[in-house]
Amino acid sequence: MSVQIQRYQKVLESIPCFPESISTLEMKQRLDSVGLINREVSEKSQMKAVQRILDKVSADHWCIDVLIEQRPYRYQIAQGQPHPVHPDAMSSVVSLQVIEQEINNLLPPTLRGETQSIFSALNREDNRQVALWRERFCYFPIEFQLNAPQLDEEYFKTIELALMQKKDLKLLYQKRGAVEATQYDISPLGIVLHGNSFYLIAIKQGEFRTFALHRIQSLTVGFSTQHLIKEFDIREHVVTHIPHFSGGEWTDIVLRIENYSGQHLLEEPLFCESQQIIASDGRYTSISAKVRDSLAFEWWLMKNANFVEIVSPLSIRAKVIESIRLANQMYGLEIGT
Repeated sequence: MSVQIQRYQKVLESIPCFPESISTLEMKQRLDSVGLINREVSEKSQMKAVQRILDKVSADHWCIDVLIEQRPYRYQIAQGQPHPVHPDAMSSVVSLQVIEQEINNLLPPTLRGETQSIFSALNREDNRQVALWRERFCYFPIEFQLNAPQLDEEYFKTIELALMQKKDLKLLYQKRGAVEATQYDISPLGIVLHGNSFYLIAIKQGEFRTFALHRIQSLTVGFSTQHLIKEFDIREHVVTHIPHFSGGEWTDIVLRIENYSGQHLLEEPLFCESQQIIASDGRYTSISAKVRDSLAFEWWLMKNANFVEIVSPLSIRAKVIESIRLANQMYGLEIGT
């Protein structure tokens, strides 16, 4: 983490909440105590550097009050406003724990540095509320998740350089299932994080292609580009051309649910706010809802296939039936059509 970022974070976390405040001089002393002041320059230059950081932090966070009637200026978190770094209630602790487990763990180590000071606030011992909720709250993802694949973190810098200089990339790529890696010349367009895997969107021989970063064996910047694209919206591209990444199109579905095992699906708004019961008897209940036609939904149907039947649309129903047929073959079972 750069010294500039460390100074910024130290200044932000050092600003106290109302009614306490801190002056420019006190902030300089605090930075100096942790080695974040350049002692080779004059006192006046040091104060100007601290003032620039305070101005930047105050501009970035509207919750900070600058008490300009005092000299030197004093700074505080406005009355009634939560501190932007230090969690002081359950909501903050919950949010940070979810972010730490769901987002921070997806990132490679080189991209985590700027978030560490925020997460370290969860380990402070001087706040009773933080200590309370650190003991009495924990978060667990509801689904089974694979570990993030290993990749060379220098790839991000190489791709960024190629994008900024509008140059092609040469990569050695191990396709899924291939025995040997293949050399490609591609024009990079952007990076997508799907789940816990990074993908490079690029043009290869005039076609849009998707490359998993963890399957790249080597990556270098070329001397020019074969496909110069001035504007490219990667989110729009993914939604249009890679729907299984974005979640797919919204689709009306009908499910037939066995009442006893699937009672929780009937009582909770699992799918959407417009979920409705359209038929019910002593054993089964049919509901209509709207979901994204995605791989995740198909996997959810397979997971609950012992008590949830997809009635429509027929396209998804056919996929589930085929998956069940293949699963039975894997276990040496026979199933009729």
